Formats: sequence, C-alpha cells, structure tokens
Amino acid sequence: MADPHVANSVLVPPVVIQLQRVSKRYRAGRSRTFTELVANRVRRLVRPHDEDSVYSLTLGKRDATIWAVRNLDFEVKRGAGLGVIGPNGAGKTTLLKLISRVTWPTAGRVRVAGRVVSLIELGAGFHPELTGLENIFLGGGLFGLSRKDIAAKVDRIVEFAGVQKMIDAPMKRYSSGLYARLGFSVAIHSNPDIVLVDEVLAVGDAAFRRRALDSLRQLIEDGKTVLFISHDMWNVRRLCDSILWMDQGQVRAYGPAGEMAERYMREVNLEALANEQSALQSHRRGTGEIRFTAIRLLDASGGDAKVITPGDSLVVAGDLRSTEPIRAPLFHISIVDVDTGFVVTTAASQTSPTSVVDGTAAIRCTFPSLPLRPRHYIVRLAIFDSMKTVEYDHVTAGPRFVVTAPRAGDLGDEDDGFVSLPNEFELEMKSSLALVGRKLTADS
Repeated sequence: MADPHVANSVLVPPVVIQLQRVSKRYRAGRSRTFTELVANRVRRLVRPHDEDSVYSLTLGKRDATIWAVRNLDFEVKRGAGLGVIGPNGAGKTTLLKLISRVTWPTAGRVRVAGRVVSLIELGAGFHPELTGLENIFLGGGLFGLSRKDIAAKVDRIVEFAGVQKMIDAPMKRYSSGLYARLGFSVAIHSNPDIVLVDEVLAVGDAAFRRRALDSLRQLIEDGKTVLFISHDMWNVRRLCDSILWMDQGQVRAYGPAGEMAERYMREVNLEALANEQSALQSHRRGTGEIRFTAIRLLDASGGDAKVITPGDSLVVAGDLRSTEPIRAPLFHISIVDVDTGFVVTTAASQTSPTSVVDGTAAIRCTFPSLPLRPRHYIVRLAIFDSMKTVEYDHVTAGPRFVVTAPRAGDLGDEDDGFVSLPNEFELEMKSSLALVGRKLTADS
C-alpha cells in the first residue's frame, strides 16, 4: 500500500513564486534650485536622520519617498492562475516588476522558480526599422530562445498574431494593435514557466483577445503559472482561480476568484454611487419641448433603490415638464451594464392617442422582478413623439444602481451573462447503450 504522506506530497504543486515581507520604495522628490539644494544640505547636517524629507522654499518640508509596495507576503503555486486587481497606483505593476527582476526590493525577499516571461509592455524589444520576421528572431532571442527554436515556431507565431500580410514590412508600419499582437505571440510561444500579464489584452480586436485568453488558459492547464493584472473582472474571473486584491501597496485580500471579484466590485460600485452627481446636469440631448426634471429609482416600498439583490423589484419614477402641449408622447427606458455598455433590457410605454402632457406630469415604470446578475447598471431614458420621429429628451447617463449577491461569494466563476432566467435541467440515462457498451467490452 502506498504511503499516504508520499501521495499527498506528490499531489501538492510546488511553490514557484514566494514573496517574504517585500517592500519597494522610490524617491519622488529632490531640491530643484541651488538655494534649495544648499538649504537641504544644511538641514541634513543639523538633522542627519531626516533622510526621507526634501525641503522646498515654497512648499517647505515634504516626504521625498513613495512606498510602491509594503510588506507583501504571499505564495503562488505552479499551475495557478492568479488575478491581481486594485485601483490605479495600488502597486500591481511594481509587483510584476519585482517578480520579473526588472527592479529589486528595498526590503524583503522575492523568490522565483522557473523562466519568467513578462508581458508588461508588448514589443518592448522590437526595433521599428526591422521587419516583423526579423523582430520575431530578435524578440525570441531576448526571451531565451535559440535561433533554431524560433525558426521551428515562426509559422505558428505569425499565424497566431494574424500578421501574415505584414510580416515582411518594417515594424514602424504596424499599428499599435498589430505591434502588440506580434509581441504577445512571440512571448507566448517562448515556452515560459511563469507568465506575467499587465493589461496588455486591452490592445487588439475582440477576436485576438479571445485567442490570447484561450492561450493563457491553455498554459495554466499545461501546468504553467499566470499572473494576470486587469481592471476587467470579466476576464479575470474567466482566467484565474484566485485573486490578489491590492490597495495602497499592500495586500487587501487574497482568496477564491469568485468571492474576491464580488467583494471588489461591490466596493467599487458602492463608491461610484456615493460619488454620483445629478444625472440631469449633463449627458442630455433632444429638442426640449418636454423634458425630465427629476428621475428616481425606488424599491417596492417607495424607498431609494441604489442597491438591490437579484429578483428584487425596481421602479423608475420621472417628473416631467412641457413647454407646450405634447400629444401621445412615448417613453423609453433602458437598463445598461456600466462595464460593457451592453443594453440588458428595455421598456417602452404604449401609445395613448388621447393623452396630452401640458405643464407638469409624472411617469412610473415598474419592473416587478429583475433577475439581474450582480453588476453595476445605469438607466437611460428617452421621450419621443407618437411616431418616434422626434426625440424630445434623451438622458443617456441617468441614475445608477448596483445588484449585489445575497451573500459574499454567491457569484461563482461559472456564472456568465447578465440575467438569471428560470430553467430546469433533465438528464435522461440511456441504459441500453451503456449495457451494450459493457457487453462489447466484456466480449472483447
């Protein structure tokens, strides 16, 4: 019988990235004039321990250092897909630079096992005067491939990047999208052990982004390790099984992708709602004979509905004012996903030939049950004439609301799309085929 301790040790993937209390400090300030330089040196003589400050005649004493990351302490195992998320300036790119040895930590230890390919800036080693083919050999060499290895892969690299027609043209003739596509293709075919990706998929068309994500997913399935920085939670959750949430240079949270993405988006969306200004001050168009003067989102009890859960009701209430009698106006409402701009659903009022708005009025549109997935949504509203040939008013960026999961982590990695529609699954067992299969196996 096999030793259970031996079996378990074989099944646990080894650690390929380890950060132990890692910090990185940059110097951000210095004396700008000769007078400030002299004053700064004098103050240093008086206070020799005050090395982190710089002195300005106009601003006085200032902190001269920036801590890009502080006390990072975590591990990544082989074959993992780790998403790195957080606001701009959180230290995500600095983290990747530390792992790829582009820069070194001020304190702590970074340990990496395996060959690292960093996709922080695609095509950084390319020369604009060389052709695409020549740059493939140049870039492949920078990634550690021999000329023989590159020659064996050059056709696959060109096909994946989709630059067959431009491969013999100088790279200076390439668009930024083609430039990035070729850089990604060279990097992904260089047989890396660890791939660091920093928002590079934002460049290129949708078809290439899908191919790029599929290639990264295949690397993970092959036992490679991928660290993926992106503000697109959709792609992060599709690619990664875990998420590292960074904030102000430190680890805010580290856990399963579904739970971390839900927590992060909940906080980001609620912060956006808190900073929301009046929806009617901008983003307007239309002829103006009748306009919205106020728009509110209400729940079933009549209270403000800024945050709801899947299946809750939502009432869109609008106040109107017309400068002249408007006969049979049509009202149109759309619910739009903020992140993608996709229209999730629309609602339109019915034409009433006898209705006339003259002065002030009010409308209400009730969605009894919104089966929306947890995301951030915005409401668009428009008013047309009865033939929809005249647009009186169009609020393109109206009030916003957030749909949150009832419990943290309810938004699993397998969830897709925008709505949860009622459904039933049935599995019918074909026992006769199974019996035939077993009989054939026994006879053979």
